[in-house]
Amino acid sequence: MRREARTYLVGGQSGELPGRTELTTAGVAVRTVPGAGHNVMFDNAPGFAAAVAARP
Repeated sequence: MRREARTYLVGGQSGELPGRTELTTAGVAVRTVPGAGHNVMFDNAPGFAAAVAARP
């Protein structure tokens, strides 16, 4: 059975991500986008695109 890669994006200005350890333990890649807050795709569009395009 093939398992799909999962990624959680968090803005670097959003502070610590509650549950980060649990996410990574469950196989979810957590990527921090620098210079971004809650609206990652608007705060740092190039960083968002790079994070989405990267492979886990």
